[in-house]
Amino acid sequence: MEVLIRGRRVELEPNSKPYLLKRLLADGLDTVLILALFLLLSALVLRTPLANTYRSHFERSRQIETETVKRLEGDAGAIGAALSGNDEYRSERFAAELHGYLLHAAACLGAELLVLLLVPLLNRGRATPGKLLTGTAVFVESRQTLALRRHALGRFLFVFLLDSLFLYLLTGIYTFLLVPVLRLTVLLLNRKNKTLCDYATRTMVIEKCSHQGIGIRDQGIVPNP
Repeated sequence: MEVLIRGRRVELEPNSKPYLLKRLLADGLDTVLILALFLLLSALVLRTPLANTYRSHFERSRQIETETVKRLEGDAGAIGAALSGNDEYRSERFAAELHGYLLHAAACLGAELLVLLLVPLLNRGRATPGKLLTGTAVFVESRQTLALRRHALGRFLFVFLLDSLFLYLLTGIYTFLLVPVLRLTVLLLNRKNKTLCDYATRTMVIEKCSHQGIGIRDQGIVPNP
């Protein structure tokens, strides 16, 4: 299949996977965009009444810390032992961390809804902003068609629940560094450059200009849902 890319004719196999660098660039752009939106939404959420409970628990835990430090006159060992044995402090600290996690989860949901679901639902290739900029699309091998809306939803849920909520619970903000490394590792271990998300949703990423479907949906007989 000969296609025109930036004024040059290039020979591509039908439904070709993109070069690894292009795939990494697309995922990298999406990750940076999600991170920027996440930080913005987190800052906004923490300024709303939704953060009142978090602030009250956090301030009380800090108050207990301050009182303990003052009472024990800066003895680090005694302070640590006193705080670890203080049920109220541990309870307040746990509540603050839990509510903080839920607030960050809400911010993450907003960022990933926009990047990983809303944008893909608005284009036929179910492409995220990074994929749109790099000319790639999501493809369903079993159907030999571009991905449908349910595949976009499945990809969003996989990333939000596993790559985001679960890993953020364990690693915090370092999730944004860990996830690209994990994806790169999986990409390099298979010939089709598929991630765990691709395997879970039975999709793969292809060069959009190489798409050649064989289903009647691609022939315009049935509208693509």
